Order: sequence, then structure tokens, then C-alpha cells
Amino acid sequence: MITLLPSSSLPPSEAAVADRQPAARIRPSGAGPRRVFVTGKGGVGKTTVACATAVWAADQGLRTLLVTTDPAAHIGNVLEAPVGDGVAPVEGVRNLWAVRIDAKVTTAAYIQAVLDEASLRMGAEGIARLREELASPCTEEVAVFQRFLDLLLADAYEVVVFDTAPTGHTLRLLELPLSYERQLQAKVWTSEESRAVDAAQTERMRCAFEVMRDGTRTSFVLVVYPERTPIAEAGRAWGELDGLGIRTAFVVCNQILPEEALSNAFFRRRRSMQLEHLESIGATFPGVPVLPLGQRTGDVRGLDALRDLAWELYGEASIQDRSNERRKAGG
Repeated sequence: MITLLPSSSLPPSEAAVADRQPAARIRPSGAGPRRVFVTGKGGVGKTTVACATAVWAADQGLRTLLVTTDPAAHIGNVLEAPVGDGVAPVEGVRNLWAVRIDAKVTTAAYIQAVLDEASLRMGAEGIARLREELASPCTEEVAVFQRFLDLLLADAYEVVVFDTAPTGHTLRLLELPLSYERQLQAKVWTSEESRAVDAAQTERMRCAFEVMRDGTRTSFVLVVYPERTPIAEAGRAWGELDGLGIRTAFVVCNQILPEEALSNAFFRRRRSMQLEHLESIGATFPGVPVLPLGQRTGDVRGLDALRDLAWELYGEASIQDRSNERRKAGG
């Protein structure tokens, strides 16, 4: 059975209860900080949903970090604020910080750190062999994953929102411990100290996956639009995540045409097609709430547009909204 949350077709009492459900999967629980992963096929609006979610959480008074692992990231354009490879506050949003994991910068720093550590116990010949090993394509993946772990396991924030790369890349990221394990097996140095470091890294990854599998600490959000291909791709991702022991918190079905568009025959046909997919989407994501999100008339850019979208998703006024209302009432 499909659960559409929130929906104007729901009675007010039911909508009020429904609206609290997705919001609860964004807030931290008693188990600790909340990590929110937003993913989906390229072009479905996952970056917009991730940005809106992060702004909403920050507006609730929660220390929030927005992270993008997408090489084609444009969160800076959506936020209308610069976002670089170092964690920095987002102008105009109290309690919000953002960072972009730059693969080239991250990999260069990782390689240098490995070489610096190895130079303390290896000669020139060993360093040369190590440089060859680090030229492996796996090195960039491992370096990015290490940076990802740093941010995932950080306890300085109450909410960490990850704007991930398109679905296939995200699943690859989550499977990186296998690549890392192979790289450890191929290492040329096997001192007791290095084995201890490797064991610590393995334990770190185990802790990270424990966090991601814990629905009280991590929420995975799939974004689709109501068409066959993005729903099918997200369905495959849902199955693969489930196979990793990771549950999906909810699905956002984006770009639904409003009823005002029905005066046009083309849009009537489009909306009819969308509604058919909405009716059948429950079979693809059994037991997972689906949140409809209306088509916007233009790009969602800037804080006002993001807060408007977050209201439609989570149905709750932010601390900032309530503060603005009090100021207007007082004025």
C-alpha cells in the first residue's frame, strides 16, 4: 500500500500526523546525531532536496553539516553561497555548515600522508614500490572514502546531510571497504605498527557501517520523479541497500504537476501518467513512505525557495519562520 506524505488529499487530522513522520527521520534521536543520505538518479532533484533538508534542520536550531560527494555537485548554486573542500559556515543560515569532497584534493592529501608515514620506516626502494601501488585507481576511492568516514563519524554536528553522487556511484562508495581490504592485502610493508593501523582502519569502517545500518541514527532518502526509469533505478538501489542491511527511510517523488496545469491537454496527459506511477510506486518500495513534491515553476535557488520546499516536505515551521512571524506581529 502506498503512503503519500504529506498530501492535500489527506484529511487535516491525518495530514498533521503524517507530516511529523519524515521530520522525525531528520532530527537526531536519543541514539546520537542523525545522518541523512539523499540519493537518486541524476537530474531528479536530489541536491535540491538535500539542501532543503539541511536548511530545514539548521532552522530548527540543530547544528547541521551539508556534505556533497557528487563530482558534479552544484550545492553552491542551489544555496547561492560558495562551498569548497573545507568545512565552512553557510552565509544566511545560522547553524549550517557545508563542504564538498573534492576527489583530487582529497587523494593528493591521502597519498602524501601515506608516503610521509612510510618514509619513517622504509628506504628509497620501498617508497618507490609504494608510489606504484598508490597509482592504483583504488587509491582515489579509498582516499574519498576515508574523508567520507571522517565526516560520517564526526560528532560535532547534530545532523549531517549527505548530497550523494547518482545512485550507482553512491552504492559503489558504500561498497568501498572491499576495495580497501584488497589494498591492505597488497601493501608492501607489514610491520607490527602498520598492521595495528590497518586493524584500526578496519574497525573504523565497521563502526561506520554499524551507524549506517542503524535506522535511529541514519536515514536514507531516495529521490525520484514519477516516470518509469528513475523509479526502476531507485527500486534497484532500494534492493541493494536492503541487501547491505540499510533501510530506506522515505522516498521523495519530485516534479509532480499541479492541478492548475490540467487546462492544457499535454499536461493533462503528463499528469495522468504521473498519477499512474504514483499508484503503482508502492509495489516498488513496499512499506516505505512516499512524499510527493510539486513541480516548481522555476529553478529552486536561494534560501527562501529552499525553505518553501522544506515546508512542503516536512510540514513544520522553522524556528526562523516562527521568529519572523513574532516580529511581524510585534511590528
